[in-house]
Amino acid sequence: MNKAKRKLLMIEIPRDELTVRMMASTVSAIPPAGMTAKQALDAADMANPGIAADFYRAADAAVAYFHERINAGVQPS
Repeated sequence: MNKAKRKLLMIEIPRDELTVRMMASTVSAIPPAGMTAKQALDAADMANPGIAADFYRAADAAVAYFHERINAGVQPS
């Protein structure tokens, strides 16, 4: 079970992509097709200095929470 659980939970959460998705859902700003997450964050920062840093902190907090819950090993009921 432990080995299976470890393999199941080995996922990558790209920081830039999570940050852009959080920003897009919060401020309703969807990046144009073909724009990378980093480019979208840079553009947002040019329009509103500091916004990318704010959303990076939020994304980092979300990932930290995911890790806490996974490490707690709580099974859903």
